[in-house]
Amino acid sequence: MPALSRQGIDKHTIEFNVASSLLSATGLRKSFSNNPVLKDVDLSVAPGEIHALVGENGAGKSTLIKILAGVHKADAGEIKLAGRKLVLKTPQDAIANGIVVIHQELSLAPHLSAEENIFLGHFPRTGFGTLDRTAMRTTTRQLLERLKIEIDPTIPVARLSIAQQQMIEIAKAISFNARLLVLDEPTAVLDSGRVDTLFELIGRLRAEGIGIIFISHHLDEVFRISDRVSVLRDGQLTGVADITSINKDWLISKMIGRKFERHDAQARATGEAAVELMALSAPGAFEDVTFSVAKGEIVALAGLIGAGRSEVGEAIYGLRKPNAGALRIFGKDVRRSNPRYAAAKGVAYVSEDRKALGLLANRPVRENATIAALARFCRLGFVGIAKEKAFVGSSISELDIRLASMEANIATLSGGNQQKVMLARALATKPKILVFDEPTRGVDIGAKREIYRFIEMLASEGVAIVMISSELEEVLRLADQVVVMRQGRVTATLPKSEASEETIMRAASIGA
Repeated sequence: MPALSRQGIDKHTIEFNVASSLLSATGLRKSFSNNPVLKDVDLSVAPGEIHALVGENGAGKSTLIKILAGVHKADAGEIKLAGRKLVLKTPQDAIANGIVVIHQELSLAPHLSAEENIFLGHFPRTGFGTLDRTAMRTTTRQLLERLKIEIDPTIPVARLSIAQQQMIEIAKAISFNARLLVLDEPTAVLDSGRVDTLFELIGRLRAEGIGIIFISHHLDEVFRISDRVSVLRDGQLTGVADITSINKDWLISKMIGRKFERHDAQARATGEAAVELMALSAPGAFEDVTFSVAKGEIVALAGLIGAGRSEVGEAIYGLRKPNAGALRIFGKDVRRSNPRYAAAKGVAYVSEDRKALGLLANRPVRENATIAALARFCRLGFVGIAKEKAFVGSSISELDIRLASMEANIATLSGGNQQKVMLARALATKPKILVFDEPTRGVDIGAKREIYRFIEMLASEGVAIVMISSELEEVLRLADQVVVMRQGRVTATLPKSEASEETIMRAASIGA
């Protein structure tokens, strides 16, 4: 590996030599809207090396990978593959040079067969320019045999398991003659047995000399399969190490090492239990989840991607039907699991995906703010526009929503202001319980402060709040109790006095 010249980077014994580097990326920088997200990042991968890339959500991993994949162009820095400088303007450029990324969300066409998916975009052709199915079938079988993947190439992908689909994605990457393979959270939807199968395949690729960048939030997997690890934090490289020279404590410290200024909120007075989950389970989502939220209390669900936090929030609001355990709202068992019933009991829900599951696209702010509580503004079956406008105007003022007019298209607002409109919609229902999933995702610092202030205000007024968040800073600032989840199960329930970045990260990543 090249000598590291960046200051503040912790280095441990590295056995990989610069002369043997397959990938050498140096001094990569990237900013969006004058906000730097990568700051002089170096990354090298040797042939046949599995190099883990880790960091908290928002550390810059996705941006770095998108630069390598040709999705984004770096503002500065250099990328070399096998000593040759690359200029990657499109994903096709990256693939043509042998860099292939397999994203967490698989990109297969479910109605096509396995072999058609493998060669989608580069089908073999006959001399007449038509699809050469014989060559495709033969090459697919050879490829699957080489990778020891036992799948019928003629079967539609929709009939394959998620693990098998992942195998097809990898076979597809290899069909492009991949020299560097990037695996983004490849085990997020796999159980332990299928993880073993995937790792066996990755080991075979390593033996063939293919370089692999392995991105995972599961630190036990990082230590199990990787040769080296690079750690990103707030867009900067904070550590590079041979995996055999470090332990999990070192890795966690490099991921969360910044000094965190605690917010000393006043202790909140809480009342009766508003929400109680008792050994609640939902197929394929979470299992045996138990915790309670009192009136006036903020309980944060913390954990890594795929831990099952959002699914628990959906179950509380009735979007997901549990198959075991009990859910109680104000002491009464919930037997009809649907949003209408939950809303009638005073539960409001703000989704993490405001664009796909929250906002009414191309509709005015006024309609977006009141759609969940139209009955409040109706008389004799008609919406009282004056009453509706009075509420929206008050919300705009209270939440400091920056916009030209309440009739402005919601799409014209910034992400932070859109999130404030979603909060206004929840407040319109006069909630007794608020499930808030990723309350500040994609919003700026100023908007965060306003949202924090309103969450704390609602709690002081007796609203029970379930906050699902990937940002440890806001979890530690706001939560009275932190419930940490990993792979669908609760691994720790921490009162505010015991919650810290280290205790949460440890419980989220290694379950201890």
